[in-house]
Amino acid sequence: MDVDRTREIKEDIVAFRKARREEGWELRLGSLDIQVKGFRSDDAMGVGFRRMVLYVGENGDIRYIIGSANHNQLDEELNVRLRQSPPAKPLEPHYLWYRKVDDVLELAGADSQSKDSQERLIDYVGRHKTALVRALYKLN
Repeated sequence: MDVDRTREIKEDIVAFRKARREEGWELRLGSLDIQVKGFRSDDAMGVGFRRMVLYVGENGDIRYIIGSANHNQLDEELNVRLRQSPPAKPLEPHYLWYRKVDDVLELAGADSQSKDSQERLIDYVGRHKTALVRALYKLN
């Protein structure tokens, strides 16, 4: 193989990745999957889950907060942030438990999440998985 050609290809790849990162894309996202897995109660913490309130919009707008406070308190805190920087279109809230296992981000509905809301989340994940992966990629 031509050493100069190999170096040129590597430089092109580096330049492409750098340009995509500047546009806000994370090219390693393909290694993460998101799965919605039923419902969990407060005992979810015992198996590695943490609390999250996730707001999603049909235009791909995603806002979330994580923490140890209960879901209602997290929701109140996120709403304060949303009032300071309001989304362009309405967002739907989801009270969730999450954990990352290997390359899978598992989302489970909290007891306070309705079955209908959970079904809408499953549908949303199916249609907007790439946007969710990009928004939630750094969760650990």
